[in-house]
Amino acid sequence: MKFLLAILIATISLPLQAARPLTLEEAQQLAAQNNRVLIMARLKVQEASHKRAGARADYFPKALANANYLSFNEKLGSTITAGELGLGFLPPPFPSIPVPINLVKQNLFLGGVTVGQPLTQLIKIRQSVNAAASDEEIAKAQSATGRHEVRYAVEQLYYAVLITQRQRSAAAAKVPAAEELLQDARNAVETGNALPVSAIGRRVALLEAKQNLQAAVDLEADYSEALNIAIGLPPTTALSLTEPERPKFPLLTPEEAVRQALEHSPEVTEARARIDKARAGVRAAQADYIPEVTVVAQYFHQAGVPTLPGNFGAVGASATYTVFDAGKRRDLVRERKTLLAQAEENLKRVEDGLDQQVRKSLRTMDRSFQMVNVAREAIALRSEGERLAKDQYELGLGLKSAYTESQGARLAAEADLLRAEAGWRLGLAELRKQLGQADDSGGLAAPPGEARTIQ
Repeated sequence: MKFLLAILIATISLPLQAARPLTLEEAQQLAAQNNRVLIMARLKVQEASHKRAGARADYFPKALANANYLSFNEKLGSTITAGELGLGFLPPPFPSIPVPINLVKQNLFLGGVTVGQPLTQLIKIRQSVNAAASDEEIAKAQSATGRHEVRYAVEQLYYAVLITQRQRSAAAAKVPAAEELLQDARNAVETGNALPVSAIGRRVALLEAKQNLQAAVDLEADYSEALNIAIGLPPTTALSLTEPERPKFPLLTPEEAVRQALEHSPEVTEARARIDKARAGVRAAQADYIPEVTVVAQYFHQAGVPTLPGNFGAVGASATYTVFDAGKRRDLVRERKTLLAQAEENLKRVEDGLDQQVRKSLRTMDRSFQMVNVAREAIALRSEGERLAKDQYELGLGLKSAYTESQGARLAAEADLLRAEAGWRLGLAELRKQLGQADDSGGLAAPPGEARTIQ
């Protein structure tokens, strides 16, 4: 049995010998580079940027060229009399003489270039540019939100793998302890100091310890695979994780934290950009009531009308105005104003929700910090218990099973401590996400009271 257990533990620890070292910062960088959602978000930003550049191009004149070549099936002309030609002075009996003249040749070419500069349309163009700029801000905010979400998800998976590794080590240590206890129970039964039922109970405990070990191994494999996929590595890559340094952060009151969140949160930025876009839509709809005036300059070249010059030009202006549209423009303005009201309500909803989330995160961090202190006290007691059990075993005053069991208890306490610290760190990461901070630089918030630093 001990031989089989040694093989199982060796098999579990074998991949770690060739494992890929990975820090939390490196994992987050890999996720930012390889995550498909973030790649698409960056492309959305580029798309919005090109859209705004295209909208700005409407400020400038447009040059249009056209060419037409026509071949008529008949000669186009007119039959006129001699009098119309100025020959009416001929006396009778000379009749009026009809003379056929071709006014247009049978093959006609007409081409030209028109340059037009919009004038009153610039008001509407400006609103289109503003709307495109708002779309770009929305895309940037959504990209930032995606980065924060991915960083937070990677941090969750990273700590999940660390915790399950500790749990697997603790579960592995409990198996030999359960075997030692089973052997002690069998010895007690053989010497008549205990009933057989005690050995049966120890046998059940051993089986449960092995089941817990296998469950811990499976859970670690699941989280490792999920982390590999999240950062763009092959799912079966063995990872050697390093526990991150314990973060430090300055004190902020809940009111200061909420203020920072409202100023820098990508969700708030997106909601405000949607208001700007809705306002631009209202102004663009109102601009439909303004006549469209365009200054034009034209140049023509023709071959086919002998009575016209081959090249000629013109300058002028054109204006169009919709006199009656059955209330379409009025309803469009009302529609856009309704969209603006919706965007303003959405901003209030986002701000109220963010206020609640930030205050909740601060309470969670404070509670998690207290749980860390409790876990540290528990691990100190478990370590002291392990030391006493070891001394008793070495002096012959205690059983080896008690010492082995105390080792497993200490490892389990260490896993609980890491879980508590992970809860505190993830609370801090959640708060950073709400504050719109994708990295660890500056402006971090702390729970109410003194600044927190886990030592």
